[in-house]
Amino acid sequence: MKAIILAAGMGTRLAPMTLLKPKPLLEIRGIALLENMIKHLQAGGVNDIIVVTGYKSELFTPYAKRLGFKQITYSDYATKNSAASLKLVIDEMQKGSIILNGDLYLTESFFQYIKPNVSQFIAQTITNNVISWGYITDSNFKIQDIDTNATSGYGDGIAVFDNEKDIEIFKQELEKCSDDEYWEYCVLRSLTKIDCYAFHHNTYVEIDSFQDALYHDLLTPEDIAVQCSDDSHIQRLGGITNINYKITFLGQEKVIRIPRKGIENIVNRDSEKEIISLLQNTDITTQCEFYDSNIKLSTFLNDYRILTFEDIKNKEKIFPLIVEKLKKLHSFTFKDYPTFQSISMVGEIVKFEKLAKIPLLTQQEHKLLLNIARKMDKDISVLCHRDLQLPNIMYNGCEVKFIDFEYAGFCSIAWEIGNLSAELELNKDEILYFISLYDKITYLEVIEGQLLSNYIWALWGFIYNRIDVARNYIKRLDSNLAILQSQEMEFS
Repeated sequence: MKAIILAAGMGTRLAPMTLLKPKPLLEIRGIALLENMIKHLQAGGVNDIIVVTGYKSELFTPYAKRLGFKQITYSDYATKNSAASLKLVIDEMQKGSIILNGDLYLTESFFQYIKPNVSQFIAQTITNNVISWGYITDSNFKIQDIDTNATSGYGDGIAVFDNEKDIEIFKQELEKCSDDEYWEYCVLRSLTKIDCYAFHHNTYVEIDSFQDALYHDLLTPEDIAVQCSDDSHIQRLGGITNINYKITFLGQEKVIRIPRKGIENIVNRDSEKEIISLLQNTDITTQCEFYDSNIKLSTFLNDYRILTFEDIKNKEKIFPLIVEKLKKLHSFTFKDYPTFQSISMVGEIVKFEKLAKIPLLTQQEHKLLLNIARKMDKDISVLCHRDLQLPNIMYNGCEVKFIDFEYAGFCSIAWEIGNLSAELELNKDEILYFISLYDKITYLEVIEGQLLSNYIWALWGFIYNRIDVARNYIKRLDSNLAILQSQEMEFS
């Protein structure tokens, strides 16, 4: 038997890892996808192996020497598709040919499932509603048709052509194929001429995107960070919503942000990308690039460090710097950017309560909270960071920058300054000094903003099973309620 592995593509959906090396050379559990495939092939008795490379083909050469496969390079990989790659080795195709795409991670041998003298696919279950080529078969597993947009059933697979007549028909169809098509279209167009079968055995995982690897627990955040680093060195940084590492990427120091599972239920990543795009030419934040699965690379601020509670004691120096950046951020108004969606505070309460499924307030307290939220929803809507805790404020002794805008959006400044003052644990005198610099909000509105933000973040803690976080915000919440109740008594 002979194996042909198609490994010429750029693997853009796995960037930024594939900006350093081709997808077939990415490592799963310590071994490159390509090496894993070849070891399984050789263990099954296949030593005649051809690998068609293209993107960063020079990186395959050491593997070819060590593993003993024949490397053929396709130069037009950037503008063509897998049909063009397979045409390059069409004369190598014969009875007993196995064709594999270069992004398969084999979990076990597939040779025991091969039926002799027939054309067949060793297929996999379509998981996670990923759009795939799904096989429609009869009771004997013969393929009747292929659903090219299937989200369930089984499909894709390792192709084995062990019928001489079929391989000749297949090669004729391949010659007719457009260079812009996947090679599998040849099979689709051959179904009326050949008997092709699909056998359902989950012997591999196709690593087409981060979702594939993460869904099957094949890559950890640490694995991703290491393979995005020029030198494989990483430094874990703080973070609650995400898992963050400092790396060197293409010669530059970067922070890679890898979201925790489930955070997409709360965070609108598309909105974050648009907001960062608005701010890229300002001095408010850092330069950022976004990739698939919402992985983000941002410039590491070498001369900066996280703001500390010790820094805040010097309020005459720090507060003006924060207010300066806030005013720049808040100068972006919803009125000027109506294509964005203004964040409803009432809507945020409903969303977080639905996810947390735990009551934190009495009916009377909840009514007060909703009334405050409705009032905020009538305020002028400006661009707010909405999560200005200490780790998101970087300081270099002269100025500050804000980072991590994943919760950002257009809303009331009462949320922004309420949340900020709560996270910085400002006392009444410090709040009064802060708002004297900002000059567009009252002390009572700040406390109302604190109440709302502390409630939301307490719910966040329960949603992600961070009970320590939830308890801290509940304690703050009780303090806010006490202040507001005292204010009501004072004016009654």
